[in-house]
Amino acid sequence: MWISPVRSDARHLCCFYIVFALSIFFAPTIVFADANFDGQTQQIDEKITVFGKTLPYYATKQPRAYSYLEQTQLNLIAAPLTLSEYLNSLPSVYLQASQNFSQDERISIRGFGAQSSFGIRGIQILVDDVPHTLPDGQSQLDGLELQNLASIEVLRGPASALYGNSAGGVIKINTQVPDDDKLALKLTKGSFDTEQAYLYANKHYDTVNFGVSLSHTQKQGYRDHSEYEKSAINGHLDWQVLPQWLLRVNSQYIDSPIAEDAGGLTREQADSEPTAARDRNVSFQAGEEVKQQKHTLASRYQFDDSSQLNAQFYYFDKDFNNRLPFSAGGQVELARQFYGTNVQYATHNWLTHYQTQVLLGANLQYQDDKRRRYDNLDGGIRGDLALSQQELIDSSALYAQLSAQPSDKWLIDLGLRYEHNRVEVKDQYLVDGDQSGERNWDNSSANLGSSYQLTDDNLLYATISQSFQIPTTTELANPNTGDITANGGFGGGFNPDLDVESAINYEIGLRGELTAAHRYDLALFYIDISDAISPYFKDDSLDEITYYRNAGAATRQGVEVSSQHQFGSHFSWKNQYSYSDFSYDNYTTPQGDYSGKTQPGTPRHKGASQLLYQNDNDLSINLELLYVGDRYTNNSNTETADSYWLTNVGVSQALDFEPLAMSLSLTVNNLFNQYYDDNIRINAFGGRYYEPGPERLFMFTLAATL
Repeated sequence: MWISPVRSDARHLCCFYIVFALSIFFAPTIVFADANFDGQTQQIDEKITVFGKTLPYYATKQPRAYSYLEQTQLNLIAAPLTLSEYLNSLPSVYLQASQNFSQDERISIRGFGAQSSFGIRGIQILVDDVPHTLPDGQSQLDGLELQNLASIEVLRGPASALYGNSAGGVIKINTQVPDDDKLALKLTKGSFDTEQAYLYANKHYDTVNFGVSLSHTQKQGYRDHSEYEKSAINGHLDWQVLPQWLLRVNSQYIDSPIAEDAGGLTREQADSEPTAARDRNVSFQAGEEVKQQKHTLASRYQFDDSSQLNAQFYYFDKDFNNRLPFSAGGQVELARQFYGTNVQYATHNWLTHYQTQVLLGANLQYQDDKRRRYDNLDGGIRGDLALSQQELIDSSALYAQLSAQPSDKWLIDLGLRYEHNRVEVKDQYLVDGDQSGERNWDNSSANLGSSYQLTDDNLLYATISQSFQIPTTTELANPNTGDITANGGFGGGFNPDLDVESAINYEIGLRGELTAAHRYDLALFYIDISDAISPYFKDDSLDEITYYRNAGAATRQGVEVSSQHQFGSHFSWKNQYSYSDFSYDNYTTPQGDYSGKTQPGTPRHKGASQLLYQNDNDLSINLELLYVGDRYTNNSNTETADSYWLTNVGVSQALDFEPLAMSLSLTVNNLFNQYYDDNIRINAFGGRYYEPGPERLFMFTLAATL
């Protein structure tokens, strides 16, 4: 097992944070939802940025589909365990595997990311402007601090011109940075032995702001063999070095010693005993253990009122051990290092005759994975070495973005990017021959959009944008090494036939206000995809590895509708609906011809409605209804996961005991005990597509702020 030489520093860092958090004293602060739409518009215009707090950037005028969740909306989730609790109410955003912490959440936006067998791919994730998407396109959210979010911004559609590889959509997450002293504690107890504790402390000095948080989560899970535990420590330091220069440092350490994987079931198994785990997942002790640390440095320097330089430097170190429900090569040991930098110069009013903003940037990233696979014996015992290789991925990019306003009502947006991606494997297990090799890709992307202000409150826009996705190291698993039981049972190297997936997005939209209390947002899109990356399994019961290949061509088209309504000072109502027609145009494989078939894993219909009541006595009642339509489970469209409705209710009462502010919250998810499939394992061998979601779930939360 590889251990990073800086790993031992995490223990000293943890001790320091604990001592600091318990030694400082703070003043009260508490926030409640603000129903003022005008104020929200101003916040959006100020907060939605590319990287960092750039120069004036009016998001409401941008020619693209986006969703924005501000802090008051995020605070409605009293005890968040997964990102899906925030994002499920957004159009064309679909989340799965929220209860399988070994597989990690699967997020798709307009179908990008839906083909992932686990975790997130095809979508760029940024937290406080720092990429959490690796150079190969995988995203990791193990250390996301859900209890301390300030906003979430979602760009719904391809955006590789600005964000590069794996940007079929973009999720930008910003954490809170209090500007005063604060001490906050949150304790949660819930169904399935769920327990969560969170402590946050912030100290503000003249030009320095320092904060630290500690959290611990554990649960037994709804299904057998789904226990999960994680501890995390986060720290941030903000230093106003000069009036025009701000530095921010973030450090994080997480330890998740157990995340069991209950596995997929057949339709008959899921219907008869939804809480059961697959027998092989139990016998092989399927699950994972993760230790990770992250360190980032961000700088923002304001030259004058019209120009600014932003830079981010980041380093991740992750030790990962995984047991899969099969023998040959069924234990994975991974030591990963990921680091990079992004530098960006922005200037305003570059052209004297027009209101303009020019953005010039460069991005360098490097990923070093040391991967070993061992046979997994009954009981999860480690067997013989089956694979040993080093996987190196690097990317380098130059990009530019121009936003110009020829008139007060008209905006033009143009973006260009060139990116080079290199993937190399160094085979260190030569029993089956040397499978070392290298793949290189050069990708260019562009976007062109324009918006026109029909009235002061209504905007029409159109855009054309591109995205590309190189295969991840997981997707590059080599299927061309013959019998899995030969020569130690597992083949190394990369799949030489898997290529880059590319997409062109055509989109028109209309958004605005009917009145000051009633808002709407409408978007229509058509996406043309070449070489779509799709998962498959071999017809071999001993080989349960997920392999990938390119589909010839695919088409995605859809409609997204959302609305917000304010009724007086106490009631607000939000709705969203998305229609998705995703199909393969040309996809022929040895297993069959799937041309004309619907792409599996995403619902054709998805909708959500949220009714919120807040009174003058700080009582909040949040009622949420979610609908997910039928989803095909395989490329041949022979089996579907049924549609479902979920009803979730949250009740919170704030109490003020100056200087102490408290709140008591009750959350009930799946109020009417609806059966549903929380995750679909696309094209799974043996028809084991289904992971049932939990029945009615209660969560009680006590929060205090001093």
